[in-house]
Amino acid sequence: MPKFLRPNAWKRWVPVLPVLSVLLSLGGCATYSAKFADLRPQVAEGRFDAALATVEEESGRHDQLLAHLERGLILHFAGRHTESNTEFHSAERLAADLYTKSISQGAISLFTNDNAIDYRARPFEMAMVPYYKALNYLYLHQPREAQVEARRASELLSQYVDATLEGVREGDGDKLRQVRNNAFLLYFAGMLYDSEGEVNDAFIAYRNAARAFQANRGLLALQIPPELGADLERTGQRLGFASELAELRRQCPDVLSGDRQGAWSAGRGEVVFLLETGFVAQKTQVRLDFPIFEKAAYGDEDYWAWEIYAGLGNMQAFVSGRKVEYWVSVAAPQLEDAPGPIGGARVSAGLSGDKVLTSHVANLDRQARVTFEAEKPSIFFKTIVRGLTKYLATRSLKKESAVAGALANIFGAVTETADTRSWLTLPAGVHMARLSLPPGVYQLNVEILDRQGRPLMSQQLPEVEVEAGRWTFVNQRVF
Repeated sequence: MPKFLRPNAWKRWVPVLPVLSVLLSLGGCATYSAKFADLRPQVAEGRFDAALATVEEESGRHDQLLAHLERGLILHFAGRHTESNTEFHSAERLAADLYTKSISQGAISLFTNDNAIDYRARPFEMAMVPYYKALNYLYLHQPREAQVEARRASELLSQYVDATLEGVREGDGDKLRQVRNNAFLLYFAGMLYDSEGEVNDAFIAYRNAARAFQANRGLLALQIPPELGADLERTGQRLGFASELAELRRQCPDVLSGDRQGAWSAGRGEVVFLLETGFVAQKTQVRLDFPIFEKAAYGDEDYWAWEIYAGLGNMQAFVSGRKVEYWVSVAAPQLEDAPGPIGGARVSAGLSGDKVLTSHVANLDRQARVTFEAEKPSIFFKTIVRGLTKYLATRSLKKESAVAGALANIFGAVTETADTRSWLTLPAGVHMARLSLPPGVYQLNVEILDRQGRPLMSQQLPEVEVEAGRWTFVNQRVF
């Protein structure tokens, strides 16, 4: 008999074998992003029914908001616009409930992991819901409803940014606070108002978009669309806002500089082409190891959690001169940057139309990074507190019972999974081009470019109808 197992010692384990079996069955639980590994390929290949099935099969009871978001976007891609908006309506109702009620599940996550909490979408995720709802309404020939949604997009972003900032340390959310106004969504709203002749609302949206582009173009790596300056000048002059335009030229020189203004052509129609590229950065799991020091009093776990977090950057210096009792291993999320190959597109209409280069107007990858970096210290703090709580509980139980201590140790190990949940089917970015065309029905020719501006592939969008004095909005997804 092995030396480490005394005669008849196994009998002490018999009463807890069923519990041990349950705990071991939890082992090897995949992260959210790993469970949904098939979803992105299914969407990219146009296998939308398979993608919907994956969402149905893999979504847990705490993932219902994400399930609505994923289904809403998949149905949008599939051209099922009414069903898509039904899912997005459900997502918004659930998100509002989750953001307003107290999070009573927080204590549970200290003993398991954050996957035991209902997922609350990130600000940039929820801001995209009205954008897609607006597009759905446009395809359903309901422009007024589209306007309502476009107006809500920026309001939702500000609301959810403020709610997110409440959960981060002072100073960690400065960049997130900076992007609480989404330049592209404001511009999108302005164009929708403009398309329905609501010039005053259009000007206000254009003005706010100009300020947001000016403020965030560096942080979010955005390209200012050349038409925005022309739209501001046109609507501002029509309203007699000469002094406000002069002030905007001082505030937003990159938007209103002369070489960035496009022309407005009377008697033509405007085509707004929106190219959504790739997939937004997703979260993966990493392991973090931190020490428990001998003779250290861990009564104030919050204090020690921040001390350990600060020490992660230089663990050698953190442990120097101290005797380590135990190394605790925990799981934490990291945001995996994987830039796609697409850098934009050249768009033309018909056989001999001039080619228009798209502008990179929305960068969801950067928005995801800004959000994650704001939340990261608090996420890691909670993760470390959870690891401390589990270990100290295990150490206490071991003093009373070796079996109970072992079970607690196993429970801690098998329940340690990072929260890698996110809206996986969102694009990495949006590129926009505007074409001013005579009335008619056109085929749009889209030449997809890589990040160096070299052609990757070509696609066509047939039967795009253009009416004099009217706006046509078209979006396309490429991977």
